[in-house]
Amino acid sequence: MAKKRIIITTNKEIYSKLNMLAFSNDVIIKNTPANNITKILNNINRNEHILSVEKIGEYFILKKRAPINFSVYYREKGY
Repeated sequence: MAKKRIIITTNKEIYSKLNMLAFSNDVIIKNTPANNITKILNNINRNEHILSVEKIGEYFILKKRAPINFSVYYREKGY
């Protein structure tokens, strides 16, 4: 199993949706720039393919491919 990843984000939607992946196999993200999704997926999928992403219009669908081994933390902007 890969090393546990720590993700710190200032985006409230990413924080809540990535935490939901512990209970579901996929989530839909709408109001997030593509570069934020790319950075987070590169961090999570560094050694093995855990999440995949599909873009449909303005929505991103994140699908769980393997067991999750990451923690997501929310940081207020300005700190």
